Amino acid sequence: MKLHVVSFQVPFPPDYGGLIDVYYKLKALKEAGCSVVLHTYRYEVAEQPDLLKVVDAVYYYERFTGWCSMFSFRPYIVYSRRSKLLLERLCEDDSPILFEGLHTCYFLSNPLLRDRQKWVRMHNVEHDYYYFLGKSCVSWYEKCYYYLEAWKLKHYERVLLYADKILAITNTDALYFTQKYPFVSTYCLPCFFDNISVETVTDVSPENEKYILYHGNLSVLENVRVINYILDNLLPKLDINMRVVIAGKNPDKHLREKISRIPNVSLVANPLQEEMNSLIVFAHIHLLLTFQNTGIKLKLIYSLMKGHGHCLVNSMMIPDPGFEEVCTIADGQEAQVIALRKLYHTPLMPEALQWRQQALTKMGYNNQVTLILH
Repeated sequence: MKLHVVSFQVPFPPDYGGLIDVYYKLKALKEAGCSVVLHTYRYEVAEQPDLLKVVDAVYYYERFTGWCSMFSFRPYIVYSRRSKLLLERLCEDDSPILFEGLHTCYFLSNPLLRDRQKWVRMHNVEHDYYYFLGKSCVSWYEKCYYYLEAWKLKHYERVLLYADKILAITNTDALYFTQKYPFVSTYCLPCFFDNISVETVTDVSPENEKYILYHGNLSVLENVRVINYILDNLLPKLDINMRVVIAGKNPDKHLREKISRIPNVSLVANPLQEEMNSLIVFAHIHLLLTFQNTGIKLKLIYSLMKGHGHCLVNSMMIPDPGFEEVCTIADGQEAQVIALRKLYHTPLMPEALQWRQQALTKMGYNNQVTLILH
């Protein structure tokens, strides 16, 4: 089977949520015998020859960024991805098309694609995501941009009526799309990820090597807000000997300086994938908090699938029922501090990782492409 996939950004290296889902989905499609033609928009990213290991062909398209794309009733993230060359290439055959996210749906309603099978992968409810980003902003200019984009996305979402299939990333999102667009077939297709298993760690790290890990893209507003919450509200109430490691991409100067002033907190900026994997595997506690319950947080799946440590989350981090069996849930500062103190002195169980992996596999986190191809 041949399939066109339209990606919102070059999915290599797969180093953050959305790109991880796209890349490992491409890999799973190839392993299932599917011939994939990847069409990807790019923004400040070079062409990536490594993508040819998971697809048969790659076409790159530039985004129309800047003010000109702001003045439209269509969302900026959609209108800036409107290459006519993409439409021409999609029309060269009659193979199905998988649009990755609402970002890539500019041509979803185009009459030239009327008779094509068109499937849309929804990574979250986009207008909710942008609304919460706006709430996290300090700058009024940024708030206005995100709130306006959220309004545009809410109205533009109706373009999904032209899709033959919606592939939501959580059951909660699938229910939303089913209720909103009852005439479009909607399924929950859990996120794809690097499912190469790690060896079980049987030896417990010495007391002075334990650490609490928070990881993510440190340039994303939501993540910065969470880090400030941890540093300002949780850390002062913990024992000074409890080490905290914050790891991720592109921390700004302010965050670097703030962390450098705290003796028991260390920053690992822009770690290589091998280093990031090691941090996840050996962390004693994965502290995973969020203030916006949109989509799925890939860092949660990675921590549960690869980390040997305890996973402490708040309720908003839980995407669907079932995760409460493999995580410790604590809401509010007091409950989180109590949980951190308790888990820090709770030994790790070597069999816990295997048990969590089995639980997640039963929930559908198994990189299967059956729902895409049938």
